[in-house]
Amino acid sequence: MGDLENQEVIHLLRHKRHDWMNQIQLIQGYITMGKMDRLEHQVNQIVQEAEEERKLLNSSAYEFSLWLLSFNWENEQYRLKYLVNADVDLSRHDHKLLAYAKRMMNILDEHSHSEELYEGTLEIHQPDDSKFKLSWNWNGLFLVEVEEALSGEGFLTAHDPGYELSIEMMIE
Repeated sequence: MGDLENQEVIHLLRHKRHDWMNQIQLIQGYITMGKMDRLEHQVNQIVQEAEEERKLLNSSAYEFSLWLLSFNWENEQYRLKYLVNADVDLSRHDHKLLAYAKRMMNILDEHSHSEELYEGTLEIHQPDDSKFKLSWNWNGLFLVEVEEALSGEGFLTAHDPGYELSIEMMIE
């Protein structure tokens, strides 16, 4: 591993450690206040996130996985959760997934409002052995031209100009 790769790994580990510390502090707070229902919810959420992370890391799409893992740290205006609906092997699509995701984000950035916080969910499905479907759902106010810009790049979209944007990618 080169120095740059080592720095990227350390950067990722620092962020991951920071997230874990925040979650532990929440758990400690709920214990101190005796809020066992909130504690149980928080622990269940951590377990669910860890399971999704396991499936993502086991997908063998190393560049795309790293991009997703670091997404919330690198994008101040966006918050993204991801769900991997099954154990999948994305290794042969790694570069394509990353390129499509980055292109989508560039388009979203071009059609976003600087004061808006966008919350999204990515679901990765495998409808059959040869295809993968990525469903992105974003909540937040985008410029109305976002759907046309995304469609022009081949993304399948549905946009409620009020607040919701759905984007689908099929990878074969």
